[in-house]
Amino acid sequence: AGLIDQFPRRHSSLLFQLRTGHAPLNKHLHRIAKSETAICQQCNEGNESVHHFLLTCPAYTRHRNILRQELGTRAHHVKHILNEAECLKSLFKFIAKSRRFEPVFGDVSPPKDKNDRNS
Repeated sequence: AGLIDQFPRRHSSLLFQLRTGHAPLNKHLHRIAKSETAICQQCNEGNESVHHFLLTCPAYTRHRNILRQELGTRAHHVKHILNEAECLKSLFKFIAKSRRFEPVFGDVSPPKDKNDRNS
C-alpha cells in the first residue's frame, strides 16, 4: 500500500502540493500572480511558504505544539512531516485545526481509524 492510500483524494492532492511547494499559500500564489503579496496574512512576519506554515508561523503555535507532542523531533523537519507515513495523521490534524486550506480543500481532518474511537 502506498503512503497516502489510507486518505481521501483531497488529502493526497494537498500533500502533493505541499511537497512540491505548489500549495495555495501566498508565496506560491504570488509567484503565479494570484496574490498581491507573498507575505503571510496570518502573522505578517514572512513569506507564507510551506516551511513557514508548518514550522514558524506564530499564528499556528498552539496547533504546532500539539503536532510536536505527537511527533517529537520529527515535527521540526518538513522532510519528516511530509514524507513519513507515521506523521501524516498528525499533519492532517494540524492542517485541519489551522483551517488554512479549508476554502480550497474542505475538511482535511484525517479519516477515523476503525479501531480509533477517540480521535
